[in-house]
Amino acid sequence: MRTRMRSLLKWMMALVMIITLAACGKLPDNIIPGGNEKPEEEVLTVPDFTGLTREDAEAWIDQHKIDPETVFYKYEYNETVAAEKIFDQSVPHGEPIPEEGLTLTISNGVDPNVLIEFPDFTDMSPEEIQQWFIDEHFEHVSVEYVYQKDQPVGKFIGTNMENNQAYRNQPVVIRISGDPKQAGVAVTVPNMSGWAKGQAEEWANMNQITIDYAWQHSASVAAGYVITFAPNAESEIVKGDHIQVVLSSGNEIEAISLTNKTRDQIEAWGQENGIQISWIQCWNAARSGTVYWNEPNSGTMKMGDIMRCYISVGPIPVKDYTGLQYQGNFMGWLNSINSQYNSTANLKVAVTEQYVNDQESGIILSQDPSSGYINPSGTISLLVTKKVSPEPTPKPSQDITIPNMAGFSEFDFTHALHAYGVTEGTRSTQYSSYYKKDYVIYNATGTFKPGAAIDYVVSLGEFDFNGTEWMDHKYYELEEYINSANRRGASVVLYPSYIDTGNYADDGKIVRVEGPLDDNSIHVRVLRYSGLLGNTQGN
Repeated sequence: MRTRMRSLLKWMMALVMIITLAACGKLPDNIIPGGNEKPEEEVLTVPDFTGLTREDAEAWIDQHKIDPETVFYKYEYNETVAAEKIFDQSVPHGEPIPEEGLTLTISNGVDPNVLIEFPDFTDMSPEEIQQWFIDEHFEHVSVEYVYQKDQPVGKFIGTNMENNQAYRNQPVVIRISGDPKQAGVAVTVPNMSGWAKGQAEEWANMNQITIDYAWQHSASVAAGYVITFAPNAESEIVKGDHIQVVLSSGNEIEAISLTNKTRDQIEAWGQENGIQISWIQCWNAARSGTVYWNEPNSGTMKMGDIMRCYISVGPIPVKDYTGLQYQGNFMGWLNSINSQYNSTANLKVAVTEQYVNDQESGIILSQDPSSGYINPSGTISLLVTKKVSPEPTPKPSQDITIPNMAGFSEFDFTHALHAYGVTEGTRSTQYSSYYKKDYVIYNATGTFKPGAAIDYVVSLGEFDFNGTEWMDHKYYELEEYINSANRRGASVVLYPSYIDTGNYADDGKIVRVEGPLDDNSIHVRVLRYSGLLGNTQGN
């Protein structure tokens, strides 16, 4: 009883003290009435995403109610990390997500365009050779057994590749010495009309025959079934021979827009329709991992055609080069960015120079933007030092040194020439993806006499081409226009293809224009009259 009374008195005294401190404004922030401490707010830190998939990361982001617009995804080839696995993150494990967001880098698997040297297969078994190609991630490898009198069965003979090397995505044929007992055995070609591809494959495997396939649209033969074959049925061939089989790709496939599909859905669509999907990573304003364009996205395709899907790696992260060199530091970064992801950044720079006497030339005084992200084809503005007096007063008898003023506006350039005591020489123009329109690309430099004429080249800006404007024009007109543009630095290549027309008046008319594409090519469909004029008999 006494113990309970003492405990009650202690609790009441503590309560009186808390009330007194609260009345005086001295109650600690982490104490609440009743003697409990307020829990400290937990800071969310980044987990280790290495080895996880994008779906795993998005589940974590959704669970912790993080704005998905602050998380970016990049896709890169990786020789050691399996496809679709995360192998790098911009924020280390255990640190909070910064304001600029989090970037996760996802593996595209090994690069199929890497050239691989073959080892010496001479003393390896067929199984060991095939396993080597599997380990090196080759995509299309087959084995061809060939009888050779002086070679034992199972001996490596060679491959179809020259110089013992191939890209991972090239078809490779391994040639192995076959069973001499089967050499020269006659095989009768059956009537394959109406066979499914699987039936033809089974027959070919049992008889050691290689089938060379081709595909053709057919309104009467279902997709995957034989239309024609050669040689004809009942023909005599021998084991190891090749035959040609034409399979139906069914009716034409309608090309659709895939921009609202996920990567898995697009791959499934391609497999279902026999269309190869080519993934092209690009800088883009769309969220990283978003398919923002595909081509073709209308018209018809046939089985085996390639659908190009452009997938965004997100906008471009900007680095601050204030205080560093314009040519060495900033331009090195800019050229690197513009060469990445199929050269889709297309960033430009607008340079304004400020004359100074206490700094060397080419130092960046300010940069806009200097942080965050910038969309492709954006322009970064720089204020750069120029250690040249704005109003030089050379003596008439003195030689004048004219510096490189590339990046000046033409207005500033001509005023600077006049200040030096020289005049404008020959003015030329040229297209440029780096210098804005009406800015100087090049000027003659060196030592000149007062009053000399200084030649210079002014930017026309980036070459802008609208293919729809050339519909129904004659191809030679477009050719003359492009040749004229190329003489001024456009660097565009025309690729014409022709469609027969029965109307002589339509000869040379343009009916379709596509481009410029990533390689600066423009593909043009042109009508061509190939009919023969009728003969006129005289009386």
